[in-house]
Amino acid sequence: MSLRSKIIAITMIATTLMVLLVFFVFESKSRILSVEAQWHDFNEYAAKSNYALARINTHFGYGGFIHYFKNYILHQTDDLLPKIDENLHETYHAIEEYRSLSRSDEETQALESLLHVVNIYQSKYKFARKLIAEGNTPREVEIHVQVNDTPALTAIDFLTRNALEQSRKREWETSMQLAGTISFIDLGALLIPVIALVAGLLIIFIRRIMEANQNTTAAKAYAESLVEAAPDAWLIVDSDGYISGVNARTVSMFGYSKEEILDMKVESLMPPRLRHQHVGQRTTFFAKLLSRPIDKSGDLIAISKDGREFPVEISLSHTRKNGLSLAIAAMRDVSRKRKAEQRLRLTQQVFEITAEPILITDSEKHILDMNDAFCRLTGYSREELMGQTPAMLSSGRHDADFYQSIWQSLENNDHWQGEVWNRHKDGEARPNLVTISGVKNDSGQATHFVATYSDISSLKENEDRLELLAHFDQLTSLPNRMLFHDRLRGARARAHRNQTIVAVMYVDLDGFKAVNDTLGHAAGDQLLGKVAAQLRACVREDDTVARLGGDEFAVLFNGLEDAALIEQLAERIVNSLNICVDCDSGPLQVSGSAGISIYPLDGENEDSLLERADQAMYEAKRRGKRQYCFYGDIKNNLG
Repeated sequence: MSLRSKIIAITMIATTLMVLLVFFVFESKSRILSVEAQWHDFNEYAAKSNYALARINTHFGYGGFIHYFKNYILHQTDDLLPKIDENLHETYHAIEEYRSLSRSDEETQALESLLHVVNIYQSKYKFARKLIAEGNTPREVEIHVQVNDTPALTAIDFLTRNALEQSRKREWETSMQLAGTISFIDLGALLIPVIALVAGLLIIFIRRIMEANQNTTAAKAYAESLVEAAPDAWLIVDSDGYISGVNARTVSMFGYSKEEILDMKVESLMPPRLRHQHVGQRTTFFAKLLSRPIDKSGDLIAISKDGREFPVEISLSHTRKNGLSLAIAAMRDVSRKRKAEQRLRLTQQVFEITAEPILITDSEKHILDMNDAFCRLTGYSREELMGQTPAMLSSGRHDADFYQSIWQSLENNDHWQGEVWNRHKDGEARPNLVTISGVKNDSGQATHFVATYSDISSLKENEDRLELLAHFDQLTSLPNRMLFHDRLRGARARAHRNQTIVAVMYVDLDGFKAVNDTLGHAAGDQLLGKVAAQLRACVREDDTVARLGGDEFAVLFNGLEDAALIEQLAERIVNSLNICVDCDSGPLQVSGSAGISIYPLDGENEDSLLERADQAMYEAKRRGKRQYCFYGDIKNNLG
């Protein structure tokens, strides 16, 4: 069997195997997509059905519509009507949403049974409103609006069990289909080594054919084409200095035609002042060829046809042709290289002498260079920094997400600027304003990063002082009214999310004016500082004590689940403010009166909560001082 016949046979086998491989790939993809679609359908059904059932339980059960409906009958207050209407609306919406997912008659019947009970409750709700409007008592209303919940509970239980059974069934079906797909892929993978073997045989035979067809003429033509296409100028010179061969780059570099150059001596390509010197160097070069071959590299000044001088790098070697020694010179115009080197030296000098700290890293964030200003900024020497990463300067004040956002910005925008706390070698964390820019190559890939640093410690200290002046009372170091409002706003939002309560206590000192008038403002300031310390000692770590002005203080109690705890804290605070101040005319007694408002019972915003706590405080003073009062206990008396 000939070589050609073997190649044809192997090619046919390879083609057949490739067709099978393509079929295997498309079939695998089709099966995977089918599994993915089935899994997606399973997840979507499970998520939507469970979500709809959860909404039905939440908005209709004893924590939703039914809860508010029964409270409405009991308390007969219209404040509950929006909650009742909202939960009833959400219940209908959730039932309709589940109805769109139902896939069996049993589910449809269960939903109809549930909807029937909800409709009964809706009619009973409307009837209850009418009875309440007519003045009926809660007991009389309850007798007329009782509803049998059993069908609804049975329906919800069935839907819950059915959703779980459907989920398990679909999960099992998807697992079986996935197992079949994996088995198919495992079977098809057996084709890969067979195809690799055939491909290897093809390469071996094709390579043999290429080697058999090569000849000396082709090799010579290939070598000549390489020389002709070389980026450097090539000259072949005999011992007398005459040029016997050039390539295209030589013609373009010097501006002569090929015919003109072949009639010239090599010294004609140099400025006249250097030609005599070069004749001696050429003679020496050829003389040494008699003993041993040498290569010599160096810089020369060349001159073009139009008289332009330019520096060249030259590499010399020799060969022999027909018994004659020939020099082979490879020359490269380095005008741009020399200018670039000059610019680089200038840039390096600027880099070293600039007062702004600069750091350079590679694409993997390893430190390559830095100036002296950066070493002074960090306290580390060049030797300690080289090869490390900027992570060695981490102060621990920033998390991984912060640094990830920096590199994400560099990847997207090639630039990032911001504030970074770095750790000095002495262990102190210091704030820096950092600007990082990416350096890309011609392919658009980041090769280096350049970062400039500024020490902003003084600026941060000024900011901290301004922050302290803006949000804290200078006498007691307590939060002021502005910061108290901000914390109350945040506490109210958290309480709304977590279904907890927030209490605001408004405290006013009894007898403080007598201290000021008798002992002076210095004694009054000292007393205010003592009161601030007493209040801080009475509250929990998450609570806030603030001075609103004069002898008025406020306390914010966060995340309370039980109103009984407020009374314990209020009792502790009022008792702690029983202070005796010594005076020549006799001791002065100072105490505190407090008013308390509760969110969401007594107000929906910061101003109303503070105002009602203030009203409760004045009621405590009216009752004899040195006590506390809840706004909820007096609001009916206030109109």
